[in-house]
Amino acid sequence: MHKMFRCDNKKLSRGFDKIMLAVNIPSLTAIAALSIIYLLIIKRVSVPDDFFRLFITCFFFTCAYSFAVSVIVAVIANLRLTGHRKYTYIEIAGEQLVISRYVYTSSGDRGLTDFRRLWVMNLSDVEQVTCTRSRIIIQGKGRFFEAPAEWLDYSAGNSGKIDFDYWWYDEYGGSEVSSASFPDSFFYAENIAQRIILHSERQKKREIRKSEFRKRMLEIAAQRRTRKKPKERVFRGYEIERNF
Repeated sequence: MHKMFRCDNKKLSRGFDKIMLAVNIPSLTAIAALSIIYLLIIKRVSVPDDFFRLFITCFFFTCAYSFAVSVIVAVIANLRLTGHRKYTYIEIAGEQLVISRYVYTSSGDRGLTDFRRLWVMNLSDVEQVTCTRSRIIIQGKGRFFEAPAEWLDYSAGNSGKIDFDYWWYDEYGGSEVSSASFPDSFFYAENIAQRIILHSERQKKREIRKSEFRKRMLEIAAQRRTRKKPKERVFRGYEIERNF
């Protein structure tokens, strides 16, 4: 049983488009004001050269500011979108639910390093999934990690649980949490929530069947241990087993 739901790039891009518009509001306002000054004053009335030079300087700095912030926001947006495409997802891996969320990228001696958050929950421990307007909240016991992304690489094991590449995280890493809350950056989050609940219920039923089967096997083993051994009689040195 394996399902993976990647983040919606269009949804994330819309957020960065809003940021781009917000940082350009001052420059757009300044350009609108300069256009009005040009149409109402400079175009109709002869103005001093100093005033005209001031007008050109203001127009130049406004365009330079708009260009600079647009480039900065575009670079940051591209960097973060790349990180989200790689590390933001929800995965149903065997018997466990994995939520991965890209956080940020930092620069160091080894170049750029991506950081991410990771929640690992047993599907049988998932109690409720809530989709609000901007967030997804999954109620249930689990472990929470936040570290460089490559440190949290893992693979789905044959046991139905994930195995981290750094074995230390399997036993000692992370902190215990009772829920996972993260921004909604997925397409049709409600459908994802329904899938999680569906697989959680299946896993709970599967564990109930395993528990009942194990209990039944223990009862059978206990009955065999308490069963009396058949009596044996010896005739002329030969042992005859009585099976009747």
